Amino acid sequence: MPFYDDMMLDPSVNLTLNVSAKWIIEASKGIQQPNVLLEKFSQNRKVDDPTRALLLTFYGILVVIGAVGNALVVISVVRKPVMRTARNMFIVNLAVSDALVCCVGTPLTLMELLTKHWPLPDWPSLCKACGAIQAISIFVSTISITAIALDRYQLIVYPTRPGLQTMGALITMFFIWLTAFTLASPLFIFRSLKTHKLGFIGMDSISFCIEDWPIDNGRAIYSVFSLIFQYLLPVLVVVIAHVQIHRRLRGRRRTTRKTPAILIAIAVTYVISWLPLNVFNLVADFSPEPILDEKPMTITYAICHMFGMSSAVSNPLLYGWLNDNFRKEFEEILCCCRKKGQLKNNMRIKSRKMETELTALQLEHTVTANTKTSQCSQIF
Repeated sequence: MPFYDDMMLDPSVNLTLNVSAKWIIEASKGIQQPNVLLEKFSQNRKVDDPTRALLLTFYGILVVIGAVGNALVVISVVRKPVMRTARNMFIVNLAVSDALVCCVGTPLTLMELLTKHWPLPDWPSLCKACGAIQAISIFVSTISITAIALDRYQLIVYPTRPGLQTMGALITMFFIWLTAFTLASPLFIFRSLKTHKLGFIGMDSISFCIEDWPIDNGRAIYSVFSLIFQYLLPVLVVVIAHVQIHRRLRGRRRTTRKTPAILIAIAVTYVISWLPLNVFNLVADFSPEPILDEKPMTITYAICHMFGMSSAVSNPLLYGWLNDNFRKEFEEILCCCRKKGQLKNNMRIKSRKMETELTALQLEHTVTANTKTSQCSQIF
């Protein structure tokens, strides 16, 4: 006999269990038809199929665009020594953190949005790492944006002061990552994997990766802490720095009309991108009861999270494409890839014609094709 009737909340588990965990545990108490509950457990889906498909589509588009854009930024700096300046190091650091947001943090968040219980192997360290990686990548991204604003402020407002050198930029980047690890450490420390026995045939137990805070309202306190260091302080620094830069540049003959627009776009984009998610977290964590049912809450959180992720997608545009040097590198990389593709297609067409027309000279044509291929690889 299954022992789902005896399943109780672990007293050591803080009542910050997510909605899915509470629902499943409560639903399993005294159930008369265990097969119905087993079917819901085995599907492990929090939303219906149409909603699931929409979320996968929108998240997939953001991940691909963000990954490609940030990869172009990194490649642009790596491929040419002239691009490896101290200030470009901060932009590369931002691109790396944004790529981490797109390729690692976002899929993990999507996994937690779509599933009712932990779908990965029951490794406590994996559960802890999933929460920490998402927070680290976001903290590095926001701190890097702040560092870029401060560096531009120092360069333009105080041009006579010695600028930051490459070694100084690398040291600053190290402290950015160290600070991000420190700020995200509570999610690693207080995140744990809780396993509950079901006793069903084919599903003996289910696990939940939850945040088990040692004090009441621990999650709410951390949300306020995160709001200050991940949103309010960076917004304050970015806005003040860009206002001072705009004042300094105003009236200069060499200043183009697009400079104020770029500064405004950077500040406004950052403010709008991260505001919905921070407000949602604050309201949800301070509310004693769930503010919405499971499905509406999942969709609302997904929309707020996609707004935040849009920052990782727009940063390559704001810090890369709108920069003349980066734009030239982007164009060279894209044109090079396009030419390679055209040359490969032409080579395939020519080789097919030669094979059909001169089958008797197969060996000679193979040597010719290999020679042309080697010449192409030397050029590109």
